[in-house]
Amino acid sequence: MSHQPSAPLEAQVPPYVVPVGDSINAIGAFGREWLLTNGNGGFAMGTALGVNKRKYHALLIGSQRPPAERVALLNALDEEVTVGVGAGAKAFWLATHRWSDAPAPGYDPVVASRLARFEKDATTARWVYTLGGLEVVKELRLGWKRNACAVRYTVRPAPGNSARAACRFRVLPMVTLRDFHATLEDLDEGRYQVTALKRTIRVVSGPLTLEMTCDHGSVTQEVTTRRGVRYDIETDRQQDDIEDLFNPGFFEVVFDAGTGEANFTIAAALAPEAPDTALFDRDERRAHLEKVTAAFLKANPSSAALAPLVSAADDFLVTRRVGGQPLMTVIAGYPWFGDWGRDTMISLVGLMLVCGRSQDALGCLRTFAAHVDKGMIPNRFDDYNGPPEYNTIDASLWFLHACDRYVRANGDTKGFRDHLRHACLEIIEHYTRGTRDGIRVDPADGLVTGGDATTQLTWMDAKRDGVVFTPRHGKCVEINALWFHGLKCLSALIRSDSPEKAAELDAAAEKARASFLAKFWNAAEGRPWDCLQPGADGVEKPVPEVRPNMLFAVSLEHSMLSPEQQKSVVAWAERELLTPLGLRTLSPKDPKYRARFEGDMMTRDGAYHNGTVWPWLIGPYAEAALRAEGFSENAKAKVRDALRPLLSMLNGDSVGQLFEVYDADADAKGRRTPGGCMAQAWSVAELLRVGVLAG
Repeated sequence: MSHQPSAPLEAQVPPYVVPVGDSINAIGAFGREWLLTNGNGGFAMGTALGVNKRKYHALLIGSQRPPAERVALLNALDEEVTVGVGAGAKAFWLATHRWSDAPAPGYDPVVASRLARFEKDATTARWVYTLGGLEVVKELRLGWKRNACAVRYTVRPAPGNSARAACRFRVLPMVTLRDFHATLEDLDEGRYQVTALKRTIRVVSGPLTLEMTCDHGSVTQEVTTRRGVRYDIETDRQQDDIEDLFNPGFFEVVFDAGTGEANFTIAAALAPEAPDTALFDRDERRAHLEKVTAAFLKANPSSAALAPLVSAADDFLVTRRVGGQPLMTVIAGYPWFGDWGRDTMISLVGLMLVCGRSQDALGCLRTFAAHVDKGMIPNRFDDYNGPPEYNTIDASLWFLHACDRYVRANGDTKGFRDHLRHACLEIIEHYTRGTRDGIRVDPADGLVTGGDATTQLTWMDAKRDGVVFTPRHGKCVEINALWFHGLKCLSALIRSDSPEKAAELDAAAEKARASFLAKFWNAAEGRPWDCLQPGADGVEKPVPEVRPNMLFAVSLEHSMLSPEQQKSVVAWAERELLTPLGLRTLSPKDPKYRARFEGDMMTRDGAYHNGTVWPWLIGPYAEAALRAEGFSENAKAKVRDALRPLLSMLNGDSVGQLFEVYDADADAKGRRTPGGCMAQAWSVAELLRVGVLAG
């Protein structure tokens, strides 16, 4: 079937707009999330409706040791606007919460209906309200590389009105000052110390100090507590879902009647940062993004339509100090992930190299090269101050791939020799002779094996309360595809100065190739086995599950499969795994298949890799489809058609971003419910990477 002609790919250009204005649209806006980031691991996020649904929803979450030790600071600003003066004055609330004891929908629908629309671009979230003949615009912006935010309120005549009535704003900050994974139920107000002076409120709780200031009006210290806020997404995940919010007082600003606009700004910051009400006078993040976008367009002049993805990609790039030097790393997903080795290496090409950010890519590779231990890069850095965790079989192999792509992108062989070569060779050495968790090359066949029935070392790593949901110990298809590819890549990188070592790597690769074809290829069905696992008798037995891991034996540049075998693998994926929003993690024909990603954490982990759709897998599928057809125009057209539904999701449930996972099957309305993180690095990275490949 020909896919020619096919229109070029296009991503929607921000600002993304979510209409509200009535109860039906309000429900939709309650289900759509947004994200702003500050470049150091801190962020703000919430719903388009302005009602928080997660314990991670807040106007300011800061990072005390970037990108880790994150703390929730300012949960919300609650506004009461009084329009008019004297007996005819009328008060309107702009803010509402999801109260635990309130009937559905839990928030005040009358208050919610005052919100006309929500807008978001790369640096600003904006809510536009209409009330009492006025239009009130609330805008949020974060400080760049700072634990700070500012909220600007602009009041003007509503459309159709020529004059602006007199009005008074009272803005009540809702403060938490807690670890961002926690909640505060049965809150003791004694945990906070409050001081108010002139236009500033300072709140202290233990080692944390939040300072808030307003550029107009006055401040009143008046301590209250809002009790019983419910976070619906945490309820669904069966996590702690009730919180009390501390209110230290309120800011008050009065505007006389007039004909034009009037505005004021409230700024907040985590000490030792100082609040800055001038954040709307300059936009450092926007200037940064303009520079990054220019680099993308220079590197990819024919992919200008994908430029809006560059801002989404930038949300995940943060700095981590390594040996006193700030180097780049990748937040795997918002809201709860930190920087993970596997996610970083898979995402690096799309987030950095495709965007023309070679120096950032080198810094990122150096970050992980500095932490190589026994031939392994960290699976994850600790959220606090603990040591890195080394418990993955594939992250180090993805590091080899990323180093090769880095040199391919810019020819920086010196940077490779000076900073990365030693780490690559150490990985090969330790994998060959053996490292943690039984990870080693089997000398009998040259294939990589690792783990046991109690470990989860591949990307399909769900394990809870001792239960391993997708046991993939032994020899896995993607691990050995990565091993062969990594050997070939490194051989090419070192051949000019170490020809003997390069020949040794080539020999190891050829041994792995012969064994892979003999042991992994299921000729009867035209696809490789997912795993070879040792039985009780020690004899390896193939695992026949149909999973997307087989695609890596095709998508990586150095493939062990013939062209016909490659085409067969892609056809299997298209028949049983491909969906409009990514690939299923297991064939629907398998008895272990789970159609829905829902329920408590135990149930969700059981579905996580047993059917649930992952958008990032569109990357290996697309590249495999392109390689299997020699990057033909017909293959590119087919891939572009596969990418379009995901591109449309940039203004979907996650405004300007892409979720971590979706349900494996659509419901009766054709909808796949999203789940997991509302913004996932490799979801964005792989869409951007293969979008450029497909032209």
